[in-house]
Parts: sequence; structure tokens; C-alpha cells
Amino acid sequence: MALSSACRAALFGGLALALGAVAPGAAAPSDRADDRGEPDLGLSAFNNRHYEEARQIWRDLAERGDPRGAFGLGLLNDLGVGGAQNAAETLRLFLRAANAQFAPAQFNVAVMYDSGIGVARDPAAAAAWYARAAAHEYGRAQYNLAQLYQNGEGAPRNIALAKVWFEAAAANGLDAATTKAAAARIFLSSLKPPAAVTLTPAIPTPLTAEAIASVGDKTTLELCWSAPAQQTPVEYYVQIISLASAPAGIAFSAYTERSALLARLPAAPADYAWRVYTVAPAIGDYAPSAWSYFSVR
Repeated sequence: MALSSACRAALFGGLALALGAVAPGAAAPSDRADDRGEPDLGLSAFNNRHYEEARQIWRDLAERGDPRGAFGLGLLNDLGVGGAQNAAETLRLFLRAANAQFAPAQFNVAVMYDSGIGVARDPAAAAAWYARAAAHEYGRAQYNLAQLYQNGEGAPRNIALAKVWFEAAAANGLDAATTKAAAARIFLSSLKPPAAVTLTPAIPTPLTAEAIASVGDKTTLELCWSAPAQQTPVEYYVQIISLASAPAGIAFSAYTERSALLARLPAAPADYAWRVYTVAPAIGDYAPSAWSYFSVR
């Protein structure tokens, strides 16, 4: 779709670039305080091999709705500490934490779908969970999502986007991603530009209730989309509009080179729609996705 002057102003005029605002293996608990302001004492007990103490701490956290609790219990179950391993129960516990937007648990759920452990193998579901964790700057998820795009498994084969996610993983400390990103850049530089370019729209991943989390006066959304390969370099313009008034007003907008980001909205109940524009600045063209609708309640 060619850009009119009005659309060009809307899409390119003054919006800040938002670049997001090793191998598969289960994530372990993090020893950082996280955004809850207190350290995970269960992790300290776990690291000291006081497993029953860790289990009790994590059980108490889980009962209070802290996702680190369910995540820790899932880890103990996965390792078979204090009982037999049960992959299905491990997945249930990791999902409980993942649905609270806890990135290490989202990564572990993705790994289980990716490998077919505890659930039927589903690369597309794995890609969706990797993307949600990647939006939280979880480097291992960014790396694995890049691999899926590189191989065209669970996501469209898209070397340019794989490069972007490898670069993100490298920036988050994964050395192996640096080599992968360099190889992708070499491959992309070897391609000859086509005589004509047709953009293919991205496909937004429907927002589940769990991908919408309200804390205090803010709501955090995990926005992800499937991004086909393009014939020219592109970026993505993400737009959320409020349906509370006519005409609809823009509630959030951002540019990104990635295929997932976090968006924040007021926590007040409201109805919204969002879409992704695949934008090719070099040729002044864009392709919008279909609208996807959600509510904050």
C-alpha cells in the first residue's frame, strides 16, 4: 500500500523508535529481587540444597499469587526433588507462573512445547511463548525465537528478523548469538534486490487475558505477531486505539524491528483494538495487519 502524505506523517513523523520500549534448556530461578522488591528466599534455600525449605517458601509464595512460587515448585517437580518427576504437572506449574507474565516460566513453557516434553510438540505454540518472554528482554527466549525464524519452524522463515532477535540476545549476554547474528548479516548482504517489492502483512497473535496484566494504575500488554520475510528491509509500527470515543484515539504507538514488545495502558476498564503495520521506509510503502480486539477489565 503506497503512502499518502497524511499516512507518511502518521507513520514516520516523530514517533520514537521502540526496539522492544543458549540452546533450549529449562530456566532456573533468578536470584534478583525482580520487580516485587524482595529477594526470592526459596532460591537461597534451593541453592543450599535445603529443598524442603525451598518447597515450603515457594508454596507460600504461590498461595499469595507470586509467580516465583509456582515457578520454583515447577522446577522441583521437573528435577524430581522430593518425589517422582511428572512432566504434565511441571507444565501446569510453569504455565501458572507464565500466565502471570513471569518470563523465565514463559521460556520454560516454550521449551516444553518446543521439545514435546509433557505436552504434544507444537513449534507454533513454542514460538508464541518464546515471543512473550522475549518481549521482557529474556535473552534465552530471544535466542530460541531467532532460531525458529531462521529455520522456519513454528514461525515463517525470516532471516532478517532472526538477525534482529540474535542481536537482542547478544545484547543480553548470549555470546553464541553474536556469531549467529554475524552469519545472518552476511547471508542478507549476499541477496540481490528484487525488481519489484510486495509487502506481506504481519499476523498479530490474539491477546489472551493472561497477556494483559494490571498492577496499580498501569496495564502491561505482551504484544506479539508472526512476521513473514519481506523483499526489502522493514520495521513494524504498532498502534493501539481506544474504542471509548468516536473517532477512536491512539492509546499507544511504537516502532520496532522486533516481532514482540510490551505496551502499557491505563488500568481503567476500556475496549481497544491493535494492529501492526509492516513498514518499508526505503520504498515508502506499508502493509497493515487486520485489527485485533481486546478489553482491559
